[in-house]
This record gives sequence, C-alpha cells and structure tokens, in this order.
Amino acid sequence: MNRRIDYYRSQNFPIIFIQHEDNFLQKNSIAWQLVSDLHYKKNDILLSKKHPNSFYQTNLKKILENLGINNLEICGAQTEYCVDATIKMAHGLGYQVIMQHNASSTFDNKYMTAEDTINFFENIWNNRFLTFI
Repeated sequence: MNRRIDYYRSQNFPIIFIQHEDNFLQKNSIAWQLVSDLHYKKNDILLSKKHPNSFYQTNLKKILENLGINNLEICGAQTEYCVDATIKMAHGLGYQVIMQHNASSTFDNKYMTAEDTINFFENIWNNRFLTFI
C-alpha cells in the first residue's frame, strides 16, 4: 500500500484515508487508529465512516466531485466488508476502479481462511467491478 501511496503522492494526486468507526472500532481507541506503518500525512484527506460502504452517509462522493476524480485505486481492510461494499458502490456510481492483487486484508473466519476470502472476492471483482493492475 505504501508504494502506491508514495506513487500517487509523487504525481500530486490526492490520497484519501477512510477510517471505519462503530461499536467494535470506537473512535480514538487503539484498534481504531490508522496503522502506524502507513505513509499518512496530515495534508491527506481523512474521512470517517460508520458503514462498510464508504459512500454511505459520508461526503466521499462530494470530495471526489470537487477534486474532479473519476478513477479510484482502492486498497484496505476488511476485504469482505468495507472493501467489497466500497468497490461495488464506486462501480455503481460510474467510477473507474483499479486495484492491485492482494491490496486488501482480512482475517480467517469460520468458513474460509483470509487468503481464500481475498481470492474469492478478487475473483468476483475482476473485470466486473474493477480492473486489476
């Protein structure tokens, strides 16, 4: 992720960090914090959300419109929740969405390993909702 962040920053493209907040990820808790290894800078856009879909009840669409952005590269957590919902909504809104393979993360669950979950969703997204680069 940091390589992509650094690339976009070198091109003077905006970087948007979206932070989920709910009963399990309470604002300002340790679990809620951005991962310290991420190349986040104070001039990056930071958006809070309370639903897996990053567009739902946020001003993300307005931010993108104001910046004249029609193309999105998405990465993040959690593959089967926030990443999936945001990719599908972005596609439905007409954005051109790209992603690198394995640019999302998740946990093992009682049905699949994290690796299987990521592979499963990447197969669904591929050439339907986004283009892998």
